[in-house]
Amino acid sequence: MNDRTLDRPWLLIAEREVSTKLRDKTFIGSTLVMLAVVLAAVILPALLAGGNNSDKIAVIDDGGAAVVQRASQTQGGNAYEPLRVADQDAAEAAVTKTDATAALLPGPDGYVVIGKDKVDSGVGAALRAAVAEVGMEKNASAVKLTPEQLRAGTQVSEKILEPGPLPGYVSDFVNIGLALVFYMTALGFGMMIAQSVVQEKESRVVEILAASVPIRSLLWGKVLGNTVLALGQIVVIAAASLVGLAATDRLDILSVVAPVAGWFVIFFVLGFVALAGLWAVAGSLATRQEDLGSTTLPGQMILMIPFFFAVFAGPGPREIASFVPIASSMSMPGRMLTEDVPLWQPLVAIAILLVSTVLIIRVGARLYERTLLKTGHRLGYRQALALKAE
Repeated sequence: MNDRTLDRPWLLIAEREVSTKLRDKTFIGSTLVMLAVVLAAVILPALLAGGNNSDKIAVIDDGGAAVVQRASQTQGGNAYEPLRVADQDAAEAAVTKTDATAALLPGPDGYVVIGKDKVDSGVGAALRAAVAEVGMEKNASAVKLTPEQLRAGTQVSEKILEPGPLPGYVSDFVNIGLALVFYMTALGFGMMIAQSVVQEKESRVVEILAASVPIRSLLWGKVLGNTVLALGQIVVIAAASLVGLAATDRLDILSVVAPVAGWFVIFFVLGFVALAGLWAVAGSLATRQEDLGSTTLPGQMILMIPFFFAVFAGPGPREIASFVPIASSMSMPGRMLTEDVPLWQPLVAIAILLVSTVLIIRVGARLYERTLLKTGHRLGYRQALALKAE
């Protein structure tokens, strides 16, 4: 303990929360579970995006079909099947509708590989190598060729029909992942906050703390410490997600996720702080661990209902939810990922959430002060509101 923590007792409480949780096996286990869930949410859509119809390449002539067949033969079992279509328009339509993962069309000096929102790196490399082999074999059959003539017709360029790194279903998966991160983090930390408060009440530790530290400082310290831990957990999850994207060759997803990530952090912090105050109050209302089932139920509903809105609701209800405090922490980042959202909307949602967080914390602090030292029986929220400050 030093002068800094003596002057700001809430900082001492926050440091205690962090050090205690970092030694807690339950916290470590929940972090590992979260990592597994997020990695699945990242890797699964990336694999789907990278492998959808990967064996079909649209072609319009025998030359293109021969190149695709050669690519299939030289890729060690990674077979590519030529999809014969009438002309260039039909080939582009097949790619746009995802009937084919790419199209191989004659170009000014070889071929052009056409993709919808990107050309898969594996497909592009295989076709490029096959074009070179087939073209050079054809040219080598002639005599007295210069090196330039031998390489004629073996150049491959790429053309993107609809620029954009994420197919729609990948955006949906990432949207679910962001909402799930907030839901699981807020719920997991919330229950730990409530349980720690009850444990301190049962062991009478809270009476010792309250005798030397203002009760509000106990609340601020718990909120701050757990917010720091939650952000640290998010950083670890983000790092694991980067590893997953790199492993599946889908780092291009970052070009869309990165701008939303900053907004997500803002919504996450504000929403988490508000909920942390409510979870602490839920713990102060209880006198035994068994009481938490009823005292934490409102907090669980506040999380669960917005989560289902963020994941399953249609555009209209989800837009409304993106302005509702707490719900906006899950709905607005997802909307920004999957829709064109005007800048004023997230700014307004943040302003509403900020005001609501301040109000929730102020009300929560009053309830916490009035109920923390109450023992003997569980209190309800109405009873807590009716209590007078001591």
